[in-house]
Amino acid sequence: MSADNELDTRAISALKALIGKPVGAIYGREVHAEPLRASASMPAGALWITGDRPDFVTVETEWKTSKGDQDFHLLRIARAARPLELPFNARTGAVGPCSLIEMSMPGTTLTAIDVVQMTAELDDTVVYDHALTFRFDDGTAVTLSTEHDSILGALIVRGGEAKATEPDFETLKTRMTLK
Repeated sequence: MSADNELDTRAISALKALIGKPVGAIYGREVHAEPLRASASMPAGALWITGDRPDFVTVETEWKTSKGDQDFHLLRIARAARPLELPFNARTGAVGPCSLIEMSMPGTTLTAIDVVQMTAELDDTVVYDHALTFRFDDGTAVTLSTEHDSILGALIVRGGEAKATEPDFETLKTRMTLK
């Protein structure tokens, strides 16, 4: 697999900063509820790291097209003092107006993050880091993934483990677990 299709060290470091913290929600703009898919989506999001200064982990996607014409989206993750384009008041610690997707119950702590790799085989084979499964100390899990073979570039948030939407040509495996 190409290193360009894996999360880089900066992204891994940003994700590790969330471990052991109460990660209650992901903030974004234009959050869309998708009841038939039991999920919600947004173009980009920010996770707030609790502390005495503004500190966020931002998540965006980068659109790629394979030689066989598969559209896929790489996760672009970084640590930032601002929550992307969302309005933010550093003095009061307020984010918004925006939408949020609750990821865990109050009082729960993030214990691990699985980096989930997809292999998609159509006219060619694409292998890339496709999803993150956030695991909390109460036993719950929430997955943040990209869309495969779509031009939308949305981040998809759903409860539970990462799942392939087209299992006939998509397989998923945990590439690493951050603790």
